[in-house]
Amino acid sequence: MKSPFFSIITCTHNSKKFLAKNIHSVDLQTFTDFEHIFIDGFSTDGTVDVISKYKRNNTKNIRMFRSKAKGISNAMNVGVRKAKGKYILHLHSDDYFYDSGVLNDVHDFLIRNPKVDWIYGMINVVEENGVSVGTFPSRKIYRFLPQDFLKYFNFIPHQAVFINKSVFLKYGFYDEAISSAMDLDMWLRLKNKTTWKFIDRTISCYTIRKGAQSSGFIRKNENDKNMITVEKRYLNSLEFRVFQLVNMIVDRYNKTRR
Repeated sequence: MKSPFFSIITCTHNSKKFLAKNIHSVDLQTFTDFEHIFIDGFSTDGTVDVISKYKRNNTKNIRMFRSKAKGISNAMNVGVRKAKGKYILHLHSDDYFYDSGVLNDVHDFLIRNPKVDWIYGMINVVEENGVSVGTFPSRKIYRFLPQDFLKYFNFIPHQAVFINKSVFLKYGFYDEAISSAMDLDMWLRLKNKTTWKFIDRTISCYTIRKGAQSSGFIRKNENDKNMITVEKRYLNSLEFRVFQLVNMIVDRYNKTRR
């Protein structure tokens, strides 16, 4: 059987409340050479029933695997290992594609840029009620900054990143020792070893809500600790001070970090 062009990986754990938008946005894609993989951490709220119904009512390539909940990084890695597609996107259960033409446009972009290992686009940041906060990264300066600026500010949203699976096999998977900032750790590990490019396209809608791992205020201390752990791997003492200053300014004046 021919391998799909894309593998869309959705990690779930008691995600029934948010999953409908995710599934609907994937189901609407006009480009259909993809598989949709679910990695479920033994949900107990009916999430599995939603996914099973999606599979029954669909002719697309949909697969589900149940894996003991060991954190989001582990679930993301399980998804990568199960993926059969050439390019991988992690689209979490409370996030969804921006419109029906996303995969078609990304496919065409990758065909025009066959030597690129991974690409990133933009996300539409939305509140839990669906109201848009803004686009990230919207400022054009982020498209022209030197790659090393990534050490000071993460302008690459993982919900808009497509990576060739071969990159994971060559350079490793997400760090399972941290519960957030695993994406930044990956970008910093890859930035000088791979070829990457920006696509001027909004890829997905990223939902900010109280209980979320990355956007929830309740997890702020945990997320800040993870960020510091990652930054200290790649920055010297002077660079780390610059990182702290840059992020203090951004957090103070820009909710969407755009």
